Amino acid sequence: MIVANTAARAGLNQSVKTGVAFYAPLKSPSHPNPSGDRKIARLFIRALEQAGYHVDLASQLRSFDKAGDSLRQQRLIALAKKEARRIMRRWQQKGFTPQAWFTYHLYYKAPDLIGPIICHSLNIPYIVAEASWAEKRASGGWALYHQEVAKGLALASKVICINPVDKLALTAFYAQQPQHDSPLVSLNTFIDDLPNTDKISPSSVISTRTELAEKYDLDSRLPWLITIAMMRSGDKHSSYQQLSSVVDLLQQPYQLLIIGDGVMQAEVQGLFAPYKQVKFAGAVENNQIRQLLPHFELLLWPAINEALGMIFLEAQQAGVAVVAGDQGGVSSIVRNNVTGILVDAYNATDMALAIDNLLLDPAKLKLMQQAAIEYVEQHHSIDASALQIKYVIQDALLDPTSKV
Repeated sequence: MIVANTAARAGLNQSVKTGVAFYAPLKSPSHPNPSGDRKIARLFIRALEQAGYHVDLASQLRSFDKAGDSLRQQRLIALAKKEARRIMRRWQQKGFTPQAWFTYHLYYKAPDLIGPIICHSLNIPYIVAEASWAEKRASGGWALYHQEVAKGLALASKVICINPVDKLALTAFYAQQPQHDSPLVSLNTFIDDLPNTDKISPSSVISTRTELAEKYDLDSRLPWLITIAMMRSGDKHSSYQQLSSVVDLLQQPYQLLIIGDGVMQAEVQGLFAPYKQVKFAGAVENNQIRQLLPHFELLLWPAINEALGMIFLEAQQAGVAVVAGDQGGVSSIVRNNVTGILVDAYNATDMALAIDNLLLDPAKLKLMQQAAIEYVEQHHSIDASALQIKYVIQDALLDPTSKV
């Protein structure tokens, strides 16, 4: 479980730090199941702490409604009101008052039902990162939650956008609001430093290609490709289906290691059963993944309906070039024809051709791998993002036109 207070662990004097309440309504950073959403929530906490803030994980209430059930939404809205009161009582008992509220990821299936209540009560700025707006949800099963998203966006002093696709819809939303200045702020998706091997169990550290080949039954004489994704129904399974079509078309020799598990694991493994060059590793801890990535040449993923995909940054940071589907915000974290190749996510022929061409041109592939390392270091470091987030919060705290 993540503890959202590095300062407390280090025994530092928190009285000099500005307190920020942090909340992720879709998935708490303390949630036991790994995912990209949990990973980004944790990264925002680290960035906030690196920026000098004392971060309090305000709540772990999950507002997620997958089915569009208005009765469930009503119950969660009522529960959130009680949760807001409970949080403020806890803070009062601790003698803690946050100077700002920071919500990561709200959308029509998981709005922030707590933050706006507390910000009104305490008269503090409401700051949001990675919000999305879908006007078509104004009617239908998520209409009630859609209204809650609108309330949160209207209240927000700052809205940090890390996905350029989301920013388009948010820009249209704020153009219709009776205010002069848009709260939108662009921020590059960011990543922390590579993990320190001293913090990883020695038995799990793989230091050589030979050890990796033995562990996962890979042929060390061939190029190694890798795919890392949960095996869930819906878009993830669709991407795996597309990837199996790509594999069927590849002409060059290779080995592909697939890392991930989930409820669709048997089905995914069945898709690749005819291909002996495809191996499965099951679930692997993120720290271990980032240790083994430098041994691979290419990361493959169709990314069907993928919002961002943090694994693309982690791979590039480790010097792995990318061949992926050009969906969602993927193009904002992979430089096409520089650090990888982006293709139509639904065109298996184009993806297979891109992979084969890179395997046929090791010199070009090597240039992409080096460019990937430099690109992440220059444009997606946590250091630069922490500084920008600090300025965003300072601006919200100093803004005399606060909406709260």
